[in-house]
Amino acid sequence: MASEAFGVERVQLTYHVVLEKRGFLGGFKRIVVEAEVNDAAVAQPAPPAAASIPGRPARNAGGGGGRGRGGRDRGRGRSDGRERGGRSAGGNRARGPRREHEDDFQTGDFERFAGEIPEQGPESEQAGVVRAWYAQVIELAKLQLEIRTEENETQIIARLFGGDARLLTEQHGELLDAIQVLGNKALVGRKVEKEIELNCEAFKERRAEQLAEKARELADRVRDTGREQLLPAMTPIERRLVHLALQEDADVTTESRGDGFYKRVAIVMRGDAAE
Repeated sequence: MASEAFGVERVQLTYHVVLEKRGFLGGFKRIVVEAEVNDAAVAQPAPPAAASIPGRPARNAGGGGGRGRGGRDRGRGRSDGRERGGRSAGGNRARGPRREHEDDFQTGDFERFAGEIPEQGPESEQAGVVRAWYAQVIELAKLQLEIRTEENETQIIARLFGGDARLLTEQHGELLDAIQVLGNKALVGRKVEKEIELNCEAFKERRAEQLAEKARELADRVRDTGREQLLPAMTPIERRLVHLALQEDADVTTESRGDGFYKRVAIVMRGDAAE
């Protein structure tokens, strides 16, 4: 414990979070903190010892292995910050870096939607295969989710509902997209002929609306200034939504920039687009 290492009271220490790392699927956090002595802080005087009652043993105030307050305090404030709920050694929950502006657009940064769990409608054999495959994934991950399937001419849509839905839409929906890719790799062309889309309640509909709105806003800026506008690096699914939002625009067009899985989308005047 830092206070024992420095030989001072806990109130005389100042803590700084050096590293914060979230566990898998939103579990416990690992937090590394740095402690230093605050010379301006004054140590608190020790509380007076409680008067003993005749015939009853005195309560252990120091916590030398007892169950008193002192015993409970021991073990808190570890230097690696491994405490339940992601709390730092000082007892305050560590916070991640804040944005400079709350309205800054970030990849997949969309509001969540919570709705009622609908009944499962009529289901084709292939949709049943998709639902069974994702049910097994959910069981292995120990998530509390329900699956409902829909189908159109080109897609089988699996929607997830339940208390753990937020775990899939955190971090901009990256986990949701990753599991969708796995399902398509495992099933499409083998047991299923249609493309699989995995959705979490109505998360992707809301994401599409947000991306389309941002794309149209930047398109207007390109028309006004004649200068291209770049969106943040996005997944292939997000880039496709931007391309679709502006594909019918007569003045501007979109093109992907960069290499690898994450690329940026540039919105440019149609005459300036790269051939």
